[in-house]
Amino acid sequence: MHNQKLKLGLLLDSFNVAAWEYSAVQRIIQENSSEFVLVILNEDSHAFCEKKACVYSVFNRIDEKLFTKKPNPFTLKNVEELLSGVPVNVVFPVRGDKVLFLRESDVRNIEKYKLDILIKFGFDGLQLEDLKVSEYGTWLYYHGDDRIMKGGPPGFWEVVDNWSETGAALLAQGGKSSLNRVLFRSHFFTYPLSPARQRSYYFWATTPFLARQISLLQRFGGEKYFEETEKLNTALLRDVKSYTAPSNFLAIKSILKIVKRIIKEFLQRFFYKDYWFLLFSLKDDVSGNISEFNKLTPPKNKFWADPHLIQVDRRYYIFIEEFLHAKNKGHISVIELDETGNWKAPVKVLEKDYHLSYPFIFKWNDTFYMVPESRENKTIDLYECVDFPYKWNFKQSIMGNISAVDTTIIHYDNKWWLFTAIAENEAAAPNVELFLFYSDDIFSGKWMAHPRNPIVSDVKSARPAGSLFVKEGKLFRPSQDCSKAYGYGFDLMEIELLSETEYSERKTKSVRPDWDKNIQATHTFANCNNLTVIDVLTQSRKIG
Repeated sequence: MHNQKLKLGLLLDSFNVAAWEYSAVQRIIQENSSEFVLVILNEDSHAFCEKKACVYSVFNRIDEKLFTKKPNPFTLKNVEELLSGVPVNVVFPVRGDKVLFLRESDVRNIEKYKLDILIKFGFDGLQLEDLKVSEYGTWLYYHGDDRIMKGGPPGFWEVVDNWSETGAALLAQGGKSSLNRVLFRSHFFTYPLSPARQRSYYFWATTPFLARQISLLQRFGGEKYFEETEKLNTALLRDVKSYTAPSNFLAIKSILKIVKRIIKEFLQRFFYKDYWFLLFSLKDDVSGNISEFNKLTPPKNKFWADPHLIQVDRRYYIFIEEFLHAKNKGHISVIELDETGNWKAPVKVLEKDYHLSYPFIFKWNDTFYMVPESRENKTIDLYECVDFPYKWNFKQSIMGNISAVDTTIIHYDNKWWLFTAIAENEAAAPNVELFLFYSDDIFSGKWMAHPRNPIVSDVKSARPAGSLFVKEGKLFRPSQDCSKAYGYGFDLMEIELLSETEYSERKTKSVRPDWDKNIQATHTFANCNNLTVIDVLTQSRKIG
């Protein structure tokens, strides 16, 4: 543990920065593990501005107007007030062949501040590899998958080519003691209908990267921190392809691909609706073909999803999200099923003015409790069963003012562990990052955030997909793969290390919707004794 704050420098073209950059700086200040001691302002901020083809520029403006969600990450905000009192050095970089260099006099000036980290917002084209004005190098965002692509525009080609995921990374270059390296990497769902919408949500989602990694560096110290990041820098690199803004011809071709996709999506939504139903098996060994599972199918005006199981007196109770299309809202219902597979129609057990789903249920001291997803209410709430299985009373709010989904709790090694997927920023999606909290008493209201949060940052495995369980002495966490689509598939992750300071997991089994051409997704796994239940998605005609 290092108590001394890290000293930061900030490279800016102007004090007017993009809103997402403003948020990143604000978050760093709030973390209180570092302090800004120098701002380096670019007096020649128009050097090497990329010239964009006419058609692409027009399309980009229209796309932003139609599809960018508020708040817009690129709205300009003045960061000067946040940096009040921080010394400012104005520099005029030297131009090389598509590269900027700092003058020797400016370098010597910056060295006087004994920076730990130099953060780059602006100064496009600045040569960084030989810049040794900070102990741990110059840190910068890369919005793209650094392993396979370089260039941009960010989020454009991923959408045009319909990639299943879009990458982003935090990089370090140069410095006195650190090599060029990846410090953090994450992957996001690619919104297939709009590059502007894609940028909007994933730029917001990346804003905490800097503050988190600075805090980890301050906590661990340089040697341990860079050991921790080594796993991101040892993988074999694939061929890295260079991208640029499209020519007029490529822009027209790309726009037509996106428009075709939009028309197809419109027709799909006009004529069809999502239809989730359940599949179950009462076989002890469910490693065989999922196509042999039995169906639990709802009426056409609703769907059933998010199964969670409890067994009482030789009968199973399947708690589900029951979604009514007419209300465009879900509530919690329960299906009773006996050991031969006979089942009763679902009974509503919990409904609110807002949407409820993912009815995580557990038993503690002979009492049943439920934590349904209530993201729409910005809460994580705990309910107590007073008459099983039909009557549930609100007991307490576990967390408030939070955008969390699919909260899953387990009592393990004499401690309560709470796993939940969170969108820390209002405009980001909650499918990408998994957060962990722990407590000695589930009813105390005192939950400690795990120092490794987010313990997973990847759209392919972050979001919970059912209750954690122990099998053959090993702890497993079902996780969703939301890359190709929301809830596309699920994995069983073995938790290899779980403590108040450490967390690691590995994938052991994957299930994807490949056993039936009509099935599009499967995103929840539930098992209790001999009963296994999953949910699956297909499409149902709205008419006929």
